[in-house]
Amino acid sequence: MVDDSNISRRRWVWPTVAILVVLATLGTRATLQQQAAWTEGVTLEQQGDIAGAVAAYRSTLRWYTPWGPVWQDAAEALVDLANRSQGQEPERALLALEALRSGLVAARSLWQPRADLLDNANRTLPELMVRVAERQGDTRNTKQLLAKFQADYERPVGVGPLASLAVLLGFLTWAGCLVAAFWRGVDDKGRLTRAAWTWGAGSLAGLAVWLLAMGLA
Repeated sequence: MVDDSNISRRRWVWPTVAILVVLATLGTRATLQQQAAWTEGVTLEQQGDIAGAVAAYRSTLRWYTPWGPVWQDAAEALVDLANRSQGQEPERALLALEALRSGLVAARSLWQPRADLLDNANRTLPELMVRVAERQGDTRNTKQLLAKFQADYERPVGVGPLASLAVLLGFLTWAGCLVAAFWRGVDDKGRLTRAAWTWGAGSLAGLAVWLLAMGLA
C-alpha cells in the first residue's frame, strides 16, 4: 500500500529544493560580486585612482543584498570621499555623490536602502553642480541654475512601483506554480499528470517575468 503521507512529503520536497537552490544561487552571486567590487575599489583608492575607486564602489552598491557584508562600507566610502573633497575639489565630490546616488537608486526594489543617504545626496548635489559649473566658466544666473538643478533632483528616479510589482508577481507566480506542479500534478503513484505540465509552464513564465523585470528595473 502506498503511504499517502510519504507522497505528500515528496510533493513538497522538489519544489522547495528548486526554489531554495535558485535563491541561494542568486544571493551567492550577488554577494560575491559585491565583495569583488568592494575589494577592487579599496585597492584603486589606495593606489590613488579615485575615479576607478568611485566606479567600483558604485558597482558594489548595485549588487545589493540585505545581508551584504560590505554594501554599507561602500556607501560610507563614497560619502567620505565626497565630504573630504567638497572644499577644494568639488568635481571629485560631485563624482562621488553621483555614484552614491546612482548605486542607491539601482538597489531600490520594494524599499529604498539607506534612504537617508539618498535624500542627503539629492539636497547636496545641486549646490555642488553650481559650484562646478562656475569653476568651468558658466556665466548663467546662479539662482536660476540652482533652481534648475534642484528641480532635476526632485524628480522621481529608479525602479517605479509597476516594475517592483512585476518583480514580486513574477517571483510569486514562479514559486507558486512550481509548488502546484508537484502538489496538483503528481498522482498517488508519484507519476506526473497533465496538470504538472500546465503548472510547470506557468512556473517558467513566472520565472521569465521575474528575471526580465529584475533586469529592466
